[in-house]
Amino acid sequence: MNRYKELSQYRKQFDIFTNWIYYPIATFLCSILSYTSISPNSITFLAISFELIAFYLILINFTQFAIFIVLLLQFGWIFDLMDGMMARFKKVGYYHPTSPSNKGYYLDAVSDHILKFMIIAALGYELSKNHEFGWEIGMLALVIHAITQTEHTLRNLIKKGSTEPKNNNNFFTHIALAMNNIYIFYLIFIPMNRIDLLLIFFAVFELLLLLKRIIFFWINEP
Repeated sequence: MNRYKELSQYRKQFDIFTNWIYYPIATFLCSILSYTSISPNSITFLAISFELIAFYLILINFTQFAIFIVLLLQFGWIFDLMDGMMARFKKVGYYHPTSPSNKGYYLDAVSDHILKFMIIAALGYELSKNHEFGWEIGMLALVIHAITQTEHTLRNLIKKGSTEPKNNNNFFTHIALAMNNIYIFYLIFIPMNRIDLLLIFFAVFELLLLLKRIIFFWINEP
């Protein structure tokens, strides 16, 4: 219990679902692994493996493996939370006090984005086989996600000390963050076998989030 409380201090703030559901599971697993020699990079590779297997199962037989795919994707997100928490706790990699390394940070960040694109593409491909507009819906979701992530990355590079408020405790901020958590959409819509709703709702919410970020940037930046 003491190790769990100690590790909890190294959490980052995400959406309300991650903070109250995913992070407690990640912290519990991390508290167990913290007594071993497993490295944060090893945890990252596990997270990547979970999502790659899910990607493969979507392509070969989505309907048969739907529940297994959901579990793999959920564990992919949980282990993605764990690697950074473990690195901050053990003060290794990017968080090493004297000789920090960006390699683990790079692996985590880049793989996270690439895997999201791969899963969305695989879901779009599966939808195209059974839905009249499946290909169009899949492409639209991919394009909107690409635009949203590009804007987010470039805005962070441009603003460098922005005056944009960083209040993560208000209701609208939590809703906006939840809109960007695709793992919640996986959990809701894949068991229902409604890839169309998953991609449509995720694309719509990401588009709304993109508009919110653009408006807030232009209002708050000098």
